[in-house]
Amino acid sequence: MKNEWLENLEIAVRIAALAFSLTICMVVVLVGSKAALAASLRSDVIITGDYIKLGDIFDGVKNADYVLGPAPAPGKDMILNARTLYKIASALDLEWVPSTSAEQVVLRREANVIVEDDMTSALEDKIHESGVKENFSISYTTKPSQLILPSDMEEAFEISAFSFDPQKDTFSASIVAPSAENPLKRTSVSGRIDRLISVPVLKNSLKNGDVISAHDIDWVELPRTKIAANTVLNENDLVNMTPRRVMGSAKPVMINDLQHPKMIDRGDSVTLVFDSGVMILTAKGKALQPGSMGDTVRVSNSDSNKNLQGVVTGHREVTIR
Repeated sequence: MKNEWLENLEIAVRIAALAFSLTICMVVVLVGSKAALAASLRSDVIITGDYIKLGDIFDGVKNADYVLGPAPAPGKDMILNARTLYKIASALDLEWVPSTSAEQVVLRREANVIVEDDMTSALEDKIHESGVKENFSISYTTKPSQLILPSDMEEAFEISAFSFDPQKDTFSASIVAPSAENPLKRTSVSGRIDRLISVPVLKNSLKNGDVISAHDIDWVELPRTKIAANTVLNENDLVNMTPRRVMGSAKPVMINDLQHPKMIDRGDSVTLVFDSGVMILTAKGKALQPGSMGDTVRVSNSDSNKNLQGVVTGHREVTIR
């Protein structure tokens, strides 16, 4: 009798264990099923159509094509914060809750955007066509606004109602996109041009005594209205000159910042060149005063001890005429 009771107890324990195992399996299956159906928030969302769909915001949803509302305008953004996202998820019975109150998704409507640089380039072509031959820079009084077109529309624009005053160097225009026949977007611009002049500058800093050569010169373009009256504009006015003081690079050079390099110091031995127009004779002499190229200086003839005047025509060379 006792053995029979023990056998029944063992069978009951086995049945209970089996029931417990089945219960655990059912729980795992249900939890796994819910995890599989759980939605996850997307990031960097680009909207290509006219409407926002559920699948634009959440991954892992069955009804991804469900329309939530109109999309933002082309090129514009829409931000959905955690509270709005939770309301959407709750209304559509999605397995999703925000991890923090700062969670959000940014929806950006795809678009073709015509930027300022493109419009400026087209305006420069128009101004050249109006007769301006030299280079110039544009200064806007009224800058162009971005022209934003739907992504399915051609990224194109035209300049209309263009006018240019060559006396004042001012312009105005209307820019339409995608075309004058279909002016879906429009922006007005106005401004002036600054005609540019090539100006010689030094490649590197030089000091007094350094003789400027053609290899020391570079060129920059500057607005004509910003160039001072005594600015050096000709390369020949720089070559064979020396700065009066240290002169920086890449800056316009003023005429009064230059001087002829000193060719003779007082007391130097010099070569005297006697040029009669018929023959040329040379003699040794001594400089009685310093001088630069082209200066008239006093010298002493070493053979006759006579004091003479001549013109500095080279390094330690004085021509007597």
